[in-house]
Amino acid sequence: MSALPAQPSPRDVHAALVKAYPDRPLVKVASKEDAQAVKTLDAEILANSNSLTLYVFANEKTAQARVVAAFDNLGKGAGGAAVQNLNIMLGLPETSGL
Repeated sequence: MSALPAQPSPRDVHAALVKAYPDRPLVKVASKEDAQAVKTLDAEILANSNSLTLYVFANEKTAQARVVAAFDNLGKGAGGAAVQNLNIMLGLPETSGL
């Protein structure tokens, strides 16, 4: 993070993600506590869903952070993404037809 112009802290990165996705029904930003509790990410954590969860894993001492997105790429897929995008473009609820 020290390579970024504003040198954001891990807390800043997490806050920016929370601010970016406040009302998105399919995107969740994991709390800092939830991210700290994760030792390994299960590949099937969101199986059979259209959801996406963002985790911020950070090391304050080294000023490094990693943002990891967990999602079911088979469940979401291009077809689900197309339906979601059409819903947004038509002003329909984002999750209609998914």
